[in-house]
Amino acid sequence: MTTNANLNQLNQALSQVNEQYDNNIVFKSLDQISKGRTKFTLTVVSSKGPGARLGFQTKVSGDRRRVRAACWHVHGNFFEALFNIDSTIFVRLVGRKIDINGGNWQDRNIGSYACEC
Repeated sequence: MTTNANLNQLNQALSQVNEQYDNNIVFKSLDQISKGRTKFTLTVVSSKGPGARLGFQTKVSGDRRRVRAACWHVHGNFFEALFNIDSTIFVRLVGRKIDINGGNWQDRNIGSYACEC
């Protein structure tokens, strides 16, 4: 994902999101690509903690395997936090622009973003 948010704004949004997810959310990557453009990926500290994604594959017991990745809800809450910090912030995700005017929380098949949220 890329955004026009600066590093301070991204860290502020992460701090807000971690209030909901027991400090289990971190940046897997956070790179300032150019002035006004930052690339980032969210992940979890523990796959057993809140905000962790569940995979498609199941264990012998029938339980779904836990994945060390942030779920769809974490991303949606993170984007909302960014937009509340500055209404001009936008995020580009797989060619889509998500901003305060739309694109976040759209009904769609979230597939591998399944979780226990």
